[in-house]
Amino acid sequence: MMELTLTDISDHGGFIPDAPVKREIKFTLDDGIERTGFIHVKRLSIGAHESLFLGGADKESRTALLISETITLGKDGKEKINFKNAYYLHPALAAAMIEQFKEVNNGDKKN
Repeated sequence: MMELTLTDISDHGGFIPDAPVKREIKFTLDDGIERTGFIHVKRLSIGAHESLFLGGADKESRTALLISETITLGKDGKEKINFKNAYYLHPALAAAMIEQFKEVNNGDKKN
C-alpha cells in the first residue's frame, strides 16, 4: 500500500477532466419511432456537483472545503490538498476520503 500524493491522484485519474463523455442514447417520441443519437455528458467533480445542487457556482463546495482542511497526503502526512484540487476530485475518491474523516471524527474506528 502506498502513501498517496497529489501526483499519484492526478496520474491515476483522481481529478475530473473538462472533456465531456460521449454517450449513445435511444428514445421514442410521440410518433412511436425509436431513434438513436449521441450526446456529450459533462462529468462533475465533487465541487461542481455540490455547486450545482446548492444553488450555483457562487456557493462554495462544503465537501471540497472539508477535504482541503482535514485531509493530507504523502508519507509524512504534510502534503495539503488545496481547495481547488479538492474541488476537482473524482466523487468516488472524495467519498473515500470523507468516509475516513467520519470514522476518525465520529469515533467509529480507533487508530
